[in-house]
Amino acid sequence: MESIKDKINEVGRLLDGNHVADAFVILENIAQEEQNYKATDNLKRLRQTYGYMVHYLIEGVEDKTRREVYDGTLSSLRQIANDILLDKLVIDSPDVYFSTARICRHRNLRFEVLWNRLKEVEAKLSLAEAAEADVRSILVDKYNLMRQLFDTVWTMRNDKDICGMLVEIINQSGAPEMARYLISAITLSLLEYFDRDKFVSLIDIYENAASQEISACSLVGTVLALRKHRKRIVCDNKIIARLQLWQDSLVTYSRLRSVVKEIIRTRDTDRVTAKMRDEVIPELMKLKPDVLKKMKESAMDFESGMLDNNPEWEEILEKNGIADKMRELTEMQSEGADLMMVTFSNLKGFPFFNNVSAWFLPFDIDNPDVNLDSVSRKSLDSMLTFGVNMCDSDKYSLVLAFSTMPEQQRNMMTGQFEQQLSQMMEQSAELLEKQSQPEFSMAAVVFIRELYRFFRLFRKKSEFDDPFSEPFNFLDLPVVGDMMADEEIIKLIGEFYFKRGYYEESLELFKAIENSSEEDYSYWEKIGYAYQALKQYDKAAAAYRKSELLGDSGTWLLKKLAFINKKNGNYAAAAEYYSRALLADPDNVSLIMNAGYANLESGDIAGALRSFYHANYLQPDNAAIWRAIGWTEFINGNYDKSCSYYEKLLESNPTAIDLMNAAHVKLASGNIKEATALYKKSAGSGFEDFQSAFETDVPTLEKAGIDRLTIDLIIDAIKMDLC
Repeated sequence: MESIKDKINEVGRLLDGNHVADAFVILENIAQEEQNYKATDNLKRLRQTYGYMVHYLIEGVEDKTRREVYDGTLSSLRQIANDILLDKLVIDSPDVYFSTARICRHRNLRFEVLWNRLKEVEAKLSLAEAAEADVRSILVDKYNLMRQLFDTVWTMRNDKDICGMLVEIINQSGAPEMARYLISAITLSLLEYFDRDKFVSLIDIYENAASQEISACSLVGTVLALRKHRKRIVCDNKIIARLQLWQDSLVTYSRLRSVVKEIIRTRDTDRVTAKMRDEVIPELMKLKPDVLKKMKESAMDFESGMLDNNPEWEEILEKNGIADKMRELTEMQSEGADLMMVTFSNLKGFPFFNNVSAWFLPFDIDNPDVNLDSVSRKSLDSMLTFGVNMCDSDKYSLVLAFSTMPEQQRNMMTGQFEQQLSQMMEQSAELLEKQSQPEFSMAAVVFIRELYRFFRLFRKKSEFDDPFSEPFNFLDLPVVGDMMADEEIIKLIGEFYFKRGYYEESLELFKAIENSSEEDYSYWEKIGYAYQALKQYDKAAAAYRKSELLGDSGTWLLKKLAFINKKNGNYAAAAEYYSRALLADPDNVSLIMNAGYANLESGDIAGALRSFYHANYLQPDNAAIWRAIGWTEFINGNYDKSCSYYEKLLESNPTAIDLMNAAHVKLASGNIKEATALYKKSAGSGFEDFQSAFETDVPTLEKAGIDRLTIDLIIDAIKMDLC
């Protein structure tokens, strides 16, 4: 299996490099080995057409279709390579996709047959409901058919007639939920492999959509597929020509902006989830159990105002830093971040979600898999029909979780959820007010979240290429990238990335608008900061200097230039920038100390001491300042002054390094016995670390006049415990 995959990948690399003849040879050999006669016939016809085109070129015959034939050959070879691999995998692969394809093939499932049966079952269901008869068995039939329908659309390949039928059904359907379900299957299929007919069908669905929801879902699918199969689509002149027609539509441009922004915003979901999982929840767990208990009791009573009106709990959260993290999360949520992913990610373990189709199934409280009493069913259904930006898989997670609870707990949780749902609706309404096309934007958000949850949480997610795992370079999309090459949106998304710490992505976008921003000093500051965060200090320094040359001499920039010069080993320059920064803030102890360290590293001992003593005057009880003075006076040869500061440290709470440095001073002063005793104490916290640190200081000791023999004997004395 790996052998054929490697060969197909080699074909892809050859085609990327325009080595068409070599690609032909490999594909012909593979088709023969696999006895794939359809591929063999297709390759034979394609080679003949390609040969005619090359022959005309050599004979000097003018051929206006040469480029079209060449691009078409590349596209066809990629398709044949793809089909050969898929034909092989459908036979042998245990992956979910190929297992499902085998089942559909074995059962001879056909879309048109399943669709007609589904319509019959839905008509039968309507009659049974009108007669108030038991409908459970009919519902079971309905959802079995829906699952088979999804699997068939998801796994079928190269069927132009069925794709045409799908377009007609989706655009004439009065049920956008079913339309979204079918679009999900098409989209998931296109994210598995390229099918030209399916891709064209998404374009057809978008251009003839009967509702905003259908427009949003089909456009999301189109953009994701466009990114996945860029190399295939860019060679297809007919598809490119259709996409180019979008350039004249302001509505489509606005919708594309919305879709691109929402796809990019999924990066924030990772950040929110990580912050909750790695920062907020662990900090909450550190709180004392009795405090947690009281906080939970407060949380049960929504009328109490929860933590907002309880100074005691606010103080606890402030002290633990949780309040700041929660405020950041609240800000992210107000900007559209998906906080619900954190909650619902833990509710996707139900057997219901073992089937791929379940992740995209339209929510229905009457689904037979939902086992709830009539009261809870009615209560939850009324709440979940509100226009909240919850995707259907989250709704199923919620009702499935409720169905496993005891009745008393379920009733209590229903009341709490109703209150929280009301808050979510308010937040959704606020977000919608900011959108130029609120209905379209919300539908795009919901569909993207539905896809995101599947690719991140499905039990066999490793079998799928996650379209959200890599940075989304929208400027690289065929045609759409040109439409989005607008300074306003590039800057907007660049700032989004920058604000959230995605510096590589922000740099790519900032570079795209360099020509129009090169005279803006704040632009170069952001470039510099991004490079600094990525530890590319030379590039950061160059960007910061451009900002300085453009006239910015503020303290922020001076401190950054000082830091970068220090990182690059330019300590004298760093000290100069720190000195300039101190002109605006002369009593800033942090700046004073940094200036002192920069002077010390540059060899300006006197300048370093001036800084450290100034800092000591401002903060006479600061142990970090004592350490700086003690070490610098030691290097300067003033052992008495150095000793006085180390004595202060030894009387407080000395570290192993403090003990070692104090010993250095004693040794340089000729007091070997006291020095050795201090060395032994320092080594008590770990001899290997002690010896490593000691070796680092040997050159300084030798400069102080300590010979190597004395140093070695002291180390041996400590090892042999002779002191």
